[in-house]
Amino acid sequence: MPALIHGIRHDDPVAIYRGEKVLSVSKRLGRVCTALGNLDFAIDMFYALYLPYPILLPAPDVAGESELSYRILKSIMESEDFQHLRLSTIANSTISTLVSASFIDTLSRELSREGLLLDKEQAEVSVSEPSLNAVVRRALRQVAKEAHSIKKLQQLVAFGTQAGTGSVFDLEERGDDVIKLARNADVQKLLGVLSLFPKIARKVRRKVMPFSRGELRGYDIGSDLERIVPTELALPRLLFRIKYIESKLLLYEKLIPKDIGPLYVLVDKSGSMEGEKIKWAKATALALLIKARREGRDFFLRFFDGMPHALTCVPKRMRSDEVIDLLKYLSRVKSGGGTDITKAVATACDDLRGPKVRGVADVILITDGEDNVSDLLITRKLRSANARLVTVMVMGENRSLKNVSDSYLRVTKLDEGDILRVVEA
Repeated sequence: MPALIHGIRHDDPVAIYRGEKVLSVSKRLGRVCTALGNLDFAIDMFYALYLPYPILLPAPDVAGESELSYRILKSIMESEDFQHLRLSTIANSTISTLVSASFIDTLSRELSREGLLLDKEQAEVSVSEPSLNAVVRRALRQVAKEAHSIKKLQQLVAFGTQAGTGSVFDLEERGDDVIKLARNADVQKLLGVLSLFPKIARKVRRKVMPFSRGELRGYDIGSDLERIVPTELALPRLLFRIKYIESKLLLYEKLIPKDIGPLYVLVDKSGSMEGEKIKWAKATALALLIKARREGRDFFLRFFDGMPHALTCVPKRMRSDEVIDLLKYLSRVKSGGGTDITKAVATACDDLRGPKVRGVADVILITDGEDNVSDLLITRKLRSANARLVTVMVMGENRSLKNVSDSYLRVTKLDEGDILRVVEA
């Protein structure tokens, strides 16, 4: 089938690569109908989303499957919903790839639901224009919601990633997982916490310390000759000596990141946390991940009820797939079971006693406090792990925890303001 977008060649290696990537992801999502599951349509779909001003060429003199592919693409590009969708995809190859794959999968399912275009024989069936437009419009509206979440996922993955530790191509390689996450209603709500990023960025800064060979940040006054501004050397010798003795030389201010310990989040998933409590706790955990990325810290997350559950780690040298795995984990966790806070804190402290852990760690305990805790054991464990405990009490109270905590917060509204209070702590 000839190219349907002006200026695009289907024999171009880059176009072929993009089309194959779209097809690969869409086929991992589910069954793709004949008219959509070909390389030519995948290429045109990608560039229709990616290019700032895609121009649809006149209809080619073809019939059957190729004619239907053209009619589908024409219906897509003439839709107002498509123009809204493109706000998230223009000039963004990763999102264009994932949204193209999601749309092909979604439209295939919509067409299948209507009993159309399931195989090569049915590809020849005449589909009325109104029916086709209606199906395309439904698919576009579904994918528009996913595109917004995919863009947020890309922002979350990209934030704080150090050079050499990951790539946007990791998102494409796990494109089916990313799209499934974007379709998950719980994940969509969790990603809403990204709207707090500007406020988190203002409240949280990476901790630094002075160092003569660090990163230049500004100017200072002192007597450190390693940081002296060259113009000071042009001063008369006597004046230079006086300024040196009085520590009034103009110096460069140089800083390096301060080595601080990891951020370890313990989330209570017991039965008493069911409903809005556990949803708020998950959103807070994601906000604390953003804080850890901002401060250049390792991030640990463990849920607990009557016993601690699996540990998830996102190191400071983060890879994209580690964030994807974390979100998959968050989406699966449901509340239920008893509560053993003492065992959970003790397990966290044991995790933090490894040889690779440096600096003072912060253990953030999010719970409604419905448990009797052992003050002495928790205090001893925290001291041995060189950790401080920040307790976030969710609509509850626990005097024993308050006594052993370095910081104790009570939250009652379960809103964004409470999340920001926890991040600041």
